[in-house]
Amino acid sequence: MSNAALADKDGRSMVRARSEPAFVLSAQPWRETSLIAELITPHYGRVAVVVRGAKRESSRFRGLINPFVPLLVNFSGASDVKNLTDARWLGGLAPLSPEALVSAFYVNELVLRLTTRSDPSAALFDAYTDVLKNLADKEGRELSLALRRFEVKLLSELGWSQASKADEIDAGGLWVVRNGELVCVDRFEEGEIQVSQAAARAVARGQLEEAPDLREVRDVLRRIIGYYVGDRVLKTRKTLECWTQL
Repeated sequence: MSNAALADKDGRSMVRARSEPAFVLSAQPWRETSLIAELITPHYGRVAVVVRGAKRESSRFRGLINPFVPLLVNFSGASDVKNLTDARWLGGLAPLSPEALVSAFYVNELVLRLTTRSDPSAALFDAYTDVLKNLADKEGRELSLALRRFEVKLLSELGWSQASKADEIDAGGLWVVRNGELVCVDRFEEGEIQVSQAAARAVARGQLEEAPDLREVRDVLRRIIGYYVGDRVLKTRKTLECWTQL
C-alpha cells in the first residue's frame, strides 16, 4: 500500500491513496451516470468519493460500489470529495443473510451519523470489519453482543468513556443516562429511567458479556447514542424497530 498527502497549486492537501482497504457505507446518484459514495477506511477515516460512470453497464465499478463488500481502492483529490480511480474486490467476508443485513445497515448509519470525514481510526475500521464478520455467522445473544460491542467501541473511539466510573458504580447508588453519560443521582428527572448496577457496570467497563440482561444494555446504549445523534431518529431503528437485535 502506498499513500501520499501532497499539496495542490492552491496549497490544499492533495491526497493520493493506493490499495486502501475500504467498505462502502452509502451511495447516492450524482449526475447522469455517476455516484457519490461514502467509504470507511483505516488510514483516512470516512471519505466521500465520486465514482464516475458507475451506472454505465460497461463500468469497471459495476457491482463493487455496494455496502458490505470488502474493497481495495485508489482515490485522489484535494477537495472534500475525492475521485475514485480504482476499486477491487478484496474478498474474505461471508455474505450476510437478509436478517443480518438489517443490523449491518444500522451499523453503517451509526458510523455515518457519529463520525466526521477525514478522521482516521484504524481501530474503528477493525471494529467495523469485526462486526460484519460476526453478523455473518452469529445469531441470538451472540449477535446482540456483537452489536453492543461495536456501539461501545465506536463511542470510545469518539472520546466517550465511562471506565473511570466503574468503582463508583460498584459502590451502588441510583444511576441514569443524563446528557449522554452514566450519572449517579439523588433523584430522577422527568423521563429518566434507572439503570441497574449490572448494566451500568457492563457498559462502563465494556464487559458486555457479563450483563445478565442484554436488552437493558441495549436500551442504555440507545439512550446514550440518542443524545449524540440529536433529534433525528436513526432511520434503521425507526423503520425496523420490530427487529429485536437492534
